[in-house]
Amino acid sequence: MEKNHRIKTAISAFACSSNRGSECELGWQCLKECAARSTEVHLFTSAVINPQIEAQVRQHSLDNVIVHLVDFPERVDALLKSIPAVGYQLLAYAWEFRLLFYMLRRFRREQFDLAIRSTYGSYRWPSFLWFFSKEFHLDPLSGGGRFPLRFRRFFSPKAQCKELFRMFMQRAHFLDPFVLITLSQASEIYAGNAATRSILPKFARNKCVVKSDFLAVQAADFKIAEARAAVSVDPQVLKLFYTGKLLEWKGVMIILKALASLPKEVRYTFTIMGNGPDRQLFEDYVAQKGLNVVFVDPKQVPRCDLSFYFFAHDLFVFPTLHGEAGYAPIEAKLHGMRLLALDFSGLNDAMTDGDICIQTEGKSAEDVVQAIAASIEALYWSLKGQPVEVSGTNKVTV
Repeated sequence: MEKNHRIKTAISAFACSSNRGSECELGWQCLKECAARSTEVHLFTSAVINPQIEAQVRQHSLDNVIVHLVDFPERVDALLKSIPAVGYQLLAYAWEFRLLFYMLRRFRREQFDLAIRSTYGSYRWPSFLWFFSKEFHLDPLSGGGRFPLRFRRFFSPKAQCKELFRMFMQRAHFLDPFVLITLSQASEIYAGNAATRSILPKFARNKCVVKSDFLAVQAADFKIAEARAAVSVDPQVLKLFYTGKLLEWKGVMIILKALASLPKEVRYTFTIMGNGPDRQLFEDYVAQKGLNVVFVDPKQVPRCDLSFYFFAHDLFVFPTLHGEAGYAPIEAKLHGMRLLALDFSGLNDAMTDGDICIQTEGKSAEDVVQAIAASIEALYWSLKGQPVEVSGTNKVTV
């Protein structure tokens, strides 16, 4: 379909907001792209998840965007969110049905030229936008990554149960007729990574393309020049940084265990910016081991101000166990940071000379922790002008 024919576009983005990153950034980027190539865009989103979306649309002069705020009554919203472990997933799933009834009262069949369902992990949830549009896209899909079972020791017993349940649900969603109808009605499907494409049913996989610019970031969204001029780094202390949701599968505990095994002469600080259900677990471990770790509330730091943190640290750590990349490490690379990740992190294309790629094949969980500790120690002495030889070339592989 040519640009001039895409006159009226509908976007369903449960999470869509500027300057917040992650899921919200995916929805926001989709909105901006569609606004640039459409004469009229209708955005359907949640005011609870994205309270500032209307003001942000005006601020960015997206004059052809009409915002529709679709939500449940407060009690229903609170009830769904209160369900342990799966509350957010249930809320996002049920929201699609709430949106269906909202649109049935206001729009007719095939009223839009193009409809796009844009939410991270959306293959698990249905969409009914295809009923209201001549063409329907799923863009992007993610959430298909899995961790090697030999690394289950990285997780607490509770998290191991969650991971096994997640792996079951990754396939169980394809028993949902609404999900299958959504996939069958999509004329184009884009996945953020090969792992997600591979998990789709064959009929959907055949029309699915892995999106190479899935996590594209823009320098204009950050305060790069201002932060570079304002920040200085102490070469005597190795500074590690992580930002993201605090969940066990993000791999933060792996870094904490590696730090706990470092020699005492290695001076470091580790800044963890994030909230999440596993933050208390990390805080307890830090207190138990006496680690030099600082926790920062991300609600106090707009995404654009992350530049000050990126430039103030030496190494960004992102040892995710689900094998799927994220915005944060790409943003760190935009600022020239060194990156530490596992070899199945989905970040191989983003890693450059000086980054640390931990090889995991044939290694136990403890072996991986020790490899990370050795890499961190080697980097510390290197920054002090006493380089330690690590196997591999400039792009360090351990």
